[in-house]
Formats: sequence, C-alpha cells, structure tokens
Amino acid sequence: MSFDVRPLSNALGAEITGLNVGQALDNVTFKAIRKAYLDYQVLVFREQSISPRQQIEFSKQFGPLDAHPSQGTNHPKGYPEILIVSTRTENGRDVGLRNAGPRWHSDLAYRKRPALGSMLYAVELPDNGGDTGFANMIAAYDALPSTLKNAIDGQLATFSSKREGIDTSHPAIRTHPETGTRSIFVNPQLTSGIEGMNDTDASALLNDIYAHCRQARFIYWHRWQPGDLVFWDNRCVLHIADHSRLDDPTYIRHMHRTTIAGDVPY
Repeated sequence: MSFDVRPLSNALGAEITGLNVGQALDNVTFKAIRKAYLDYQVLVFREQSISPRQQIEFSKQFGPLDAHPSQGTNHPKGYPEILIVSTRTENGRDVGLRNAGPRWHSDLAYRKRPALGSMLYAVELPDNGGDTGFANMIAAYDALPSTLKNAIDGQLATFSSKREGIDTSHPAIRTHPETGTRSIFVNPQLTSGIEGMNDTDASALLNDIYAHCRQARFIYWHRWQPGDLVFWDNRCVLHIADHSRLDDPTYIRHMHRTTIAGDVPY
C-alpha cells in the first residue's frame, strides 16, 4: 500500500496523501507511517472519511489509548476512547470540550506517563479560524542559547493539573525513547515550576525559554481542511489552538480526538 509524503514547513510536519487509514494496514505501510512520524513529528492525513471505531483502531496500532480527564460524557455514544473537542451546543450545553489547548502545551504532561501522541480528526470545520500551531521542541533545544541550555539541562520541572489535583516531576529536557534526540519538555500551560529553584528565578528562566520556543522558525500553523486527521508526537512537540473566534456563535469546530499512552520521561 503506497502513499505520498510531502513536507509542510521547514519546522516540522508532513502531509500524507493516497492513504485510507480506515483500512487495515500491512506491516510495510505501518512501518513507513511510523518512520514518517518520527521524521516529521506531525503527520496530516488528508481526505479521510472515518468512523469513530476506525479512528480508534488506527490509533491503537501505535499503542494503548489513554483517557483525557475531560472525556467523561464528552465522547460519541459507545466510544469512550474518543474525546469530543467542539464548540457545538445542544439544549444549551456544550457537547464537548470547548476551550481545549488555549496555551502551548504537550498533552497530559502532568501525568507520570504523559501521552505518546494524539490524533485529532476534523468532523466539522468553520469557514475560517480554529488553526492549530505545532512547535518543534527538538529544533528549539538544538538552537537554545548556551546560557539557557546550561541553566535548564539536568533540571526537574513540576507539571500540574488543577482539574486532576496532580503535581508530577519530569525532566525539563527529555530524551526521545525511539530516536534518542533531546527536546524541551517544559510548557506554559502545564509547567508550574522547577525543583530547587524559587518561583521568581524559575519563572524568569521558563519565560526566556518559552520566548525562544515561540520563534516562527520552530512553528507550523495547520489550517484545517475537511477530512484531515492530524497525528502529533507529544514527546517532542508543543501545540496550541487558535481560540480567536471562540465566542462567535456562528463558529462551529467539531473534532474527535484519541490519545495514545506514553512512557515515563527521562
């Protein structure tokens, strides 16, 4: 089963065309997808038309699935593995998680085993807005000024979730378990401090690192198209959602997300 791979930016990301992920994949095809995933960190599978079950089955090929804390009732009936990310309302209530990812982050970074990757499928899209930004933390680490690199290397950071009441320590700079590359793991949404450092010094260091990571040379902004299924590597990529139209009642963005469980960072 052949498919085409086309880089989407100089930073990261590749477009996959000519492949139906709803069909069973042979080993050769799966290995080629996994290689592209490791090479580009973000894969965009174009022109997909998949059911919740097909998304779940495709996701499971990369590892066991993890549950997002917001899933609760925010999933399609009969498919608790899927988190609905949506601005739709029914009977005055949100049908899914409305304001997901307002700041740069890596999914579930506050858990002992953060997510390996996430898949987001476009079910319904607005005429404009709702783009997703992806930042290459391998490239950002490689280009980190020596003063910042020396200050953050070897540090343990605290990652927190008020919703789950969790505080977890992980390396601020983590090693990718499959490629051996190093990347910046701290992020503005979920990192609450650095162990052994006072809040003032930790905030100053983290803010300098975040400013470095926000440079355009590390970022790809994805403009969604109908049928897009996007799969990103949470071990070395940060992402953020464009919420500029979130309060617009005509803005409908309805997505299905699956999350692949990961390992303990080191």
